[in-house]
Amino acid sequence: MEIVTSRFGPLEIPDENVLTFQAGLIGFSQHTRFSLLGGERGLGYEWLQSLDDGNIAFVVVQPGLIKPDYHIQIQDDALHDIEFQEGDDVVVLSIVTVPPDEPEKATVNLQGPLVINATRNRGKQIILNESFPIRYPLIPGQVEVKPEAEKPVQAAVNT
Repeated sequence: MEIVTSRFGPLEIPDENVLTFQAGLIGFSQHTRFSLLGGERGLGYEWLQSLDDGNIAFVVVQPGLIKPDYHIQIQDDALHDIEFQEGDDVVVLSIVTVPPDEPEKATVNLQGPLVINATRNRGKQIILNESFPIRYPLIPGQVEVKPEAEKPVQAAVNT
């Protein structure tokens, strides 16, 4: 398929490189088709380009490269949603946020990773039960960023 993007211009994306996120991403539920585009070699960054809107793309990174002790448990419902079968290759990525004019304050969302079944090209953004920061500093030595408006939320979930 061909798409015209705001960052990369016209791109030809082979069908086998189309990732389907059935429910879209949080805040972008209407965007269900994406493709991973390579970033700088050796840095571990890639672009997750929406194929539904050429203006939408996210910088993503393997969270273990940023926080080596980052380990998550993927719940059965998420594995079902990405059509996981024994032997499939599953990749976990996190979205990077880079504030305009302040790249040194870039953060990584460790609380809402993207879980991708690379074998079947199915993905899902999950919200972890574990307590991980939404804005983990990308650059070592930064202080975790907490928005001023963010307040603790109490919730109960029936399972």
